Amino acid sequence: MSLKEKITEDLKISMKAQNKLRTSVLRMMLADIKIADTSGKPKDQIDYVEVVRGYLRKLKKTREEYEKLNVPDKVKEQDNEIAIVEEYLPKQLSDEEIKKIVSEVVAAGKFTVKEMGIAMKQVMSKYGSLVDGKKVQMFLKEKLGA
Repeated sequence: MSLKEKITEDLKISMKAQNKLRTSVLRMMLADIKIADTSGKPKDQIDYVEVVRGYLRKLKKTREEYEKLNVPDKVKEQDNEIAIVEEYLPKQLSDEEIKKIVSEVVAAGKFTVKEMGIAMKQVMSKYGSLVDGKKVQMFLKEKLGA
């Protein structure tokens, strides 16, 4: 079952259970998926996990804005939505695991600061859906002394 099919099935269940928050979040994820489907890319090249991850980034950004504005009710609401979206994404590696991977890649390739992009590509090509790119970049900078 594809991610799109799973979300569609869970939406039906959520609607029957009259879970308004979950229904709303699932509808938003499906809306983003439908936009990706109509983007003109061949269906086999559309990565639904990346589409959902993009929606998650939007939610996290909104959460940060509410936090800056000191609106705790909205922050909690965003946290609840984020938790629902995260159920549909592969589990991310921990910071310690990412640090270990970055160390191994840097040691194996003997990368310099100028070659950070190459090291980044190696990590992301192998662990892309399991790691947060921003964290990989941060740990690479730390390791290479950038």
